[in-house]
Amino acid sequence: MGMNRGGAHTLTEAELTRVLSCYPLGEFKAARRPEHGFVNDNWIVETSRGRYFLKHRHPSLCQPDFIRAQQALIAWLRQGGFPAPTLVPTTDGETFLMLDGEYHDVQAYIEGGPYDHDRSAHLEEAAVTLGRYHALVEGFAPAALCHPGDLYNPAMLSANLTSLAQAWQLDRDPNLARIASQLAAQARDVGTRFARHGALPHLVIHGDYYAGNLLFDGDRIVGVVDYDKARWQPRVVELAEALIYFASPRPGHLKHLVYPGFLKWEPFIRFLHAYTHVVVPDEDEVQALPDYVQCIWLQISLQRLLEKGPRPPAALEALQEVLALGDWSSANAPEMIEISHSAVREQS
Repeated sequence: MGMNRGGAHTLTEAELTRVLSCYPLGEFKAARRPEHGFVNDNWIVETSRGRYFLKHRHPSLCQPDFIRAQQALIAWLRQGGFPAPTLVPTTDGETFLMLDGEYHDVQAYIEGGPYDHDRSAHLEEAAVTLGRYHALVEGFAPAALCHPGDLYNPAMLSANLTSLAQAWQLDRDPNLARIASQLAAQARDVGTRFARHGALPHLVIHGDYYAGNLLFDGDRIVGVVDYDKARWQPRVVELAEALIYFASPRPGHLKHLVYPGFLKWEPFIRFLHAYTHVVVPDEDEVQALPDYVQCIWLQISLQRLLEKGPRPPAALEALQEVLALGDWSSANAPEMIEISHSAVREQS
């Protein structure tokens, strides 16, 4: 018995065989780990009846109400023609299996290739598919996915900065203290702008919409997988996350952060215009978009630095990079808003 990279128990071959015996999948032949997925203990399984994707859930993702709501989302999407996975029921007709206190579910394997960052058709297809997802989930709001709680807000950003300042003892180094003060000012500015947001449309976002969860056949998406992070949030949150991911440079110039660099305008424009062919953001979302880009960048950058442990030798360079992200997003907020207005006008 081992542990996967996310800290979950890794199934042995005997355990895999026992789990699969609860499904009408024929004889077990082989199993391998997928390239993506670091929290659950996931497997690509070969049986005498074909290929399947087995998810052995991390203990933090084993609440039955949450699993049922997540699977209801997948069924809702498939009913609308969206390329979500097909769930395989157990021999008892259940859509997930509890065995020895652990939870599993099986999906039909989706044959597909990876996202190509150099292929503009893939970028546009990703944007259109996100729009399709957002359009389809309108009206879908199971209670288990709708617990209140922001993913990003200025209070969480400030809390991360305070925690990092304490963990890294930033006040003991004048240069670090100076940058911490500048970041605190940025956090206050973000808070001021968030207070001006109007009523933002909410829905159940996918929560992890990035290249690793998209499967392609040529230029067409044939699979959108991994709904473990689906939850009720402002719609613009997922649009901001997607723009940060799909419009980031590869490789980038930032060396110490989870984010590679400032956004590139060409993919930013292309993604936003393709998305608005399906969903048109309202004016409140247009105004809020750059604020969420900045809040996400700062909040998550500080959180990831904090997770690295004691203050590293490159602490100054890392904090300078965080500050540079914040400065760039502030300086380019008018451009992001104008691009959004242009995309909206194109649909009028």
